[in-house]
Amino acid sequence: MRLSTMTVLSDEEVRRIHEATLDILEDCGVKIGGTRMLRFLEENGLPVDRDTGVVRFTRSCIEDALSSVPHQFEVYDREGDFAFVLGDGNTKIAAGHNAVFWVDSATGDTRPSTVADVELFSRICEKLDCIDMIGIPVMPQDVPAPWKTLPYGVRAVIENSRKPIFFSTDNATINRAIIDMLEGAFAGDFTTQIYGICQLSPTSPLFWEESVLDAITDTVSTAVPLAILPEPNAGVSCPFTLAGLLTMNNAECLSGIAMIQLLRPGATVMYANSWTTTDMRSGAALVGSTETSICRIAGAQLARFYGVPSHTTAPNSDNHAHDEQSSWERTYSTFCAVAAGNDLIVNCGMFASGLTCSHEQLIMDDEIADMAKRIVRGIRVDDETIAPDVIKQIGPRGTYLTDEHTLRWLRSDEYLVPRLSVRGPRATWEMAGGKDTYALAKDKVREFEQSPGCPLAPDRAAKLAEIIDAL
Repeated sequence: MRLSTMTVLSDEEVRRIHEATLDILEDCGVKIGGTRMLRFLEENGLPVDRDTGVVRFTRSCIEDALSSVPHQFEVYDREGDFAFVLGDGNTKIAAGHNAVFWVDSATGDTRPSTVADVELFSRICEKLDCIDMIGIPVMPQDVPAPWKTLPYGVRAVIENSRKPIFFSTDNATINRAIIDMLEGAFAGDFTTQIYGICQLSPTSPLFWEESVLDAITDTVSTAVPLAILPEPNAGVSCPFTLAGLLTMNNAECLSGIAMIQLLRPGATVMYANSWTTTDMRSGAALVGSTETSICRIAGAQLARFYGVPSHTTAPNSDNHAHDEQSSWERTYSTFCAVAAGNDLIVNCGMFASGLTCSHEQLIMDDEIADMAKRIVRGIRVDDETIAPDVIKQIGPRGTYLTDEHTLRWLRSDEYLVPRLSVRGPRATWEMAGGKDTYALAKDKVREFEQSPGCPLAPDRAAKLAEIIDAL
């Protein structure tokens, strides 16, 4: 039996947050930057205050929008082959995204990130079974112009892995360039098949910037799904209470979904979240706190209530080292996200509150995610797994070591086989060098450095170069 889906809110509590959200959107409203979207929303019958730029979203507008959102959608890889379904109840894991710094595998020093870091990151992702999708891990700093950091990162991922892409920006021009790059690299039908997902965010509290709205309008004209990801900070840009944090995220997310569905009913969207809590002693925004993990569970419940595929962030940690704190924060955040039934979880390979990446962390996170998914999968119970006939046949004081049943299940997925975890006697571990998990991950990185990537066909690679050169 599969592990029961983890919840922290009762049905009544979900409804209370929902009703409070509708009241906020209808009575307080959301500030909209720029005149283009204001005019569009006014033309569609929403109350608009032109002096303040505040739009009030009616209950019927929100309900109509939610009724037209697809409950799930298929995703394809770079070569146009089916990859997976988002929204089918099976969590998918993505690596990255949008950090700045890198921990150098050779020296252990934290330094500015490079395009070469992203290239190797992508080749490793291609080989890791638990990584389903790749977010752009960093904004590489060794590019010819600052506005080209994301395009160079996207190209590095596309040219080194076939896996689907996850990206985000707040700039409409760069957003369009990335979409054009995905279309230029994709071997399938970009008008009907999904190869990449675009994440766009409001500015808390309750404000949509004009550049982000322009990117939304442009993206909606394509088949690229939009993950609407608010980032409220408890006690700073939303109430300090967790219920208040959830409600702010909900209001901002639903306002984005409503605008998207008004622009194109039936457009593919995701209910996303990347909230932070606040350490009021230092002012630090926390992504790995216990409370953010609790909210990951609640966010999945709200997404299910609306029938919208969900996205959250994990593994997360606020520490700056590959140590025990990082491990426990990452494990709790990942397990809660998976056990709650979130459809897409993004952040493998990142730590230090999402500012830093490392190849070693990616490999360790792949194992954490694999463990979480195995626990959630639970125990299969039927005649074959209970094996009463085998037990009776072998009887008292017999051995199962060479029995056909053991050999058959040994080759199944009944047990998770770790790639890093240390198992066995101390003497064996010492003979192998007595390495901790981080050192073992470094060894894996060196192995991956020698492995080939998945090069993009020259004609498609040329299209990417043309798009970047034109920026």
